[in-house]
Amino acid sequence: MMSLFVFPVSAVMKFWHRLLSDVLGAAPDTAWVAAIILLVITIRSMIAPFSWTIMKSGRTALLMRPELKELEEQYRLSTTHEDVAAYDEARKDVQKKYGYNPIAGCVPPLIQIPAFLGLYRLLLWMSVPENGHTGGSIGLLTSDDVSSFLDTRFMGEPLPAYMAMTPEQFANLGTTAEQVGAVAVPLLICAIIFTTFNMVLGQIRTRATMDWEQGFARGVYRVVWGFAIAVPFMLIGVALTGRIPIALLLYWFCNNLWTLGQTIIMWIAVVKKYPLDDTHLTHLDTSRTTYLKQARERKATKRDWRRRRLAAVTTPQKAGHIRREIKAEKQSLKDTAAAAKAERKAAAKQQSKVRSELRKQTLEKQRAERAARREEKAREHTEQSAPKVVDKHEPEE
Repeated sequence: MMSLFVFPVSAVMKFWHRLLSDVLGAAPDTAWVAAIILLVITIRSMIAPFSWTIMKSGRTALLMRPELKELEEQYRLSTTHEDVAAYDEARKDVQKKYGYNPIAGCVPPLIQIPAFLGLYRLLLWMSVPENGHTGGSIGLLTSDDVSSFLDTRFMGEPLPAYMAMTPEQFANLGTTAEQVGAVAVPLLICAIIFTTFNMVLGQIRTRATMDWEQGFARGVYRVVWGFAIAVPFMLIGVALTGRIPIALLLYWFCNNLWTLGQTIIMWIAVVKKYPLDDTHLTHLDTSRTTYLKQARERKATKRDWRRRRLAAVTTPQKAGHIRREIKAEKQSLKDTAAAAKAERKAAAKQQSKVRSELRKQTLEKQRAERAARREEKAREHTEQSAPKVVDKHEPEE
């Protein structure tokens, strides 16, 4: 399957290399290095519209949020057929109003991922064939193309060289670990900087537009911050100990630089094209204020429990009573949360059942309409094909 992704990417790289070397007369080293850069630019340019679709879809969802929130509050626990149908119809109207397509944010990644995998795998196979591809040709690149690529040098160092090589491997390539590091480390540092900036920028955007009342959104936000801290160290570890050649580091550098620039440009464009009005800003501020207020209340409750436990140390005779009080308060909070959750769950289950019944009714109505249309067409066809009866008593003209 991975080989299928490599073929179109290798075709792009072969095109650029042939254009640079055969048509423009560039030196082999220059042609291959430029081909890597142009390959990244070409592939990322081709999938840029899909990136824009994802960002636009997210922005549209943000614009719809106040209206959808109002509908949700209105019909949150309604389980009648009329209310469920009204809610679904109102939700569709809001989506239609903003031109929102739920599938728009799901399809682009299915196109982007194969392109990224093909681009990464092609350069990895070309630079380090023993990583998984030992055949002579790779995609549309012939064995001669691969051999020429392996002989290419960037800033005086071989593209296939990587920092975890043995002294014998460095000697076979005519270089040393220090010389390779002088080229690889700056590329790695720049790639890490661009990657980190892009993740931080994404987190800033997320924080500015996040629905703070959604626990899942807050959880993802925290997890991504963890990745933002861990990813640089992971990249450093992989580059220093794994088979990550200079060619792949050059790809990381170009790709992450493109991602950072594209994110900034598209974010500015989407903010200007789809600005937030006072309603959206108020909704975002209310969402954040509500969450922070609840968080402060939870912290205050926990501090009060700690204070009372500490006070029990000085009054041992009241310790048992205090522990029972705290336990009862915790249980009360749990029971309240569980009751609210059970109510929402029961309502959601009933609403799902009602929607299923409505879909069945719609399908039955559509089937009945189609059957009526078929009967009407059959009746018209029968009337048209029936022989015309001539009245013998009718005078001839």
